Amino acid sequence: MPDRFAEIESFVKIAESGTLSEAARRLGLSLAATSRRLSQLEARLGVMLIRRNSRHLSLTEEGSLLYDRAGRALNAIDDVETDVMRRATEATGLLRVVTTIGAARMRLAPLFRHYAALHPDVAIHLETAAQATNIVETGHDIAICFDPPPDSALTMKRLTDNPRLLCAAPAYLNRRGYPGAIGDLSVHDNIVVGEAQQELWRSVVGSGNGPRVTLSTNDGDMARAWALDGAGIVIKSLWEVADDLDAGRLQQLLPDVALPAASIVALYVPGQGEMAKVRSCLDFLSRHLKKGWPVSPADRATPA
Repeated sequence: MPDRFAEIESFVKIAESGTLSEAARRLGLSLAATSRRLSQLEARLGVMLIRRNSRHLSLTEEGSLLYDRAGRALNAIDDVETDVMRRATEATGLLRVVTTIGAARMRLAPLFRHYAALHPDVAIHLETAAQATNIVETGHDIAICFDPPPDSALTMKRLTDNPRLLCAAPAYLNRRGYPGAIGDLSVHDNIVVGEAQQELWRSVVGSGNGPRVTLSTNDGDMARAWALDGAGIVIKSLWEVADDLDAGRLQQLLPDVALPAASIVALYVPGQGEMAKVRSCLDFLSRHLKKGWPVSPADRATPA
C-alpha cells in the first residue's frame, strides 16, 4: 500500500522547491526516490500534477489544487505537532482534576486558583466524585485523595501527610465530660466513619475493647456535622477540622494519643506525569500543601 503522506509531502516539497533535485535535497532522499514518489502519486490519482522537463517544472491545474489544499493541511499538521510537543515542556492546555474529600475540596480550590494565575495557559477543571481513582474511564488527569487503594494501577505521588486527631464539640464535653485516658473512650458516644475507621478505633482503644459506637456513616461530612451537633467523639483529619478547632466549634481530645496520619496523594496514569501541566501542578501542590499546612495537633492548646 503506498505511503500517501510521504507522496503528498514529496509533492509539496517539489512544488515549493521548483526542481526535483532541490526537493530531493530538502527531503533527504535521492533524486530517483523523489521522482518515484511523484510518479506513484500521479498514477494513484490518475492525473498529471507537474509538467516537467530537464530544466523546468510547473504545476498543472490539478497540481495547483492539490498543492494549495495539501500545503495547508501539512502546515496544520506541523502546527499541531509543535503544540503537542510544547506541552511536554510547557504547562498548557486543559487540566482535569477530581477529588472525593469535602474538606479537601475547600482547601484545594484556593490552591488551584493560585496555580491558574501562575499558569495562564492552563485551564483548570476541578470536579468532585464519590470515587476518584478510576480516572482512565473518566478522563481526568489527576485524582487527589486520602489513602488510595493499595492495588491501584495508577502512579501515585505523595503530596503530604494529614494528621488525625480525636475531637468533640464543647456541647458534648459539657454534657459527658472529658475523657482522661484511652480507656474512657469505651464509655463515651463515638462517631465512626467507614469500616476502615472501625479498625482505627480498635487500634486506639486496644483489641477486645472496641469503642461504644453510637453513630456510623460512610460520609465524612455527615460525621463532622454530627460531631459539631454534640453527638459524640470523632476521629477526623486535621485538614477537615482545622477551622473548627480554631473557631472553638470542636476541641481536640487526648493529644498524646498518636493516630496514624492519612496520606494525601495524587494519582495519575503512568506516563502522564511527563506532561508539563501535570508535573508542574503536582510539584506546586506538594510544595504549597506542606507550606500552608494547619498547625499540628501536638502544637494546639490542650483543654483543661
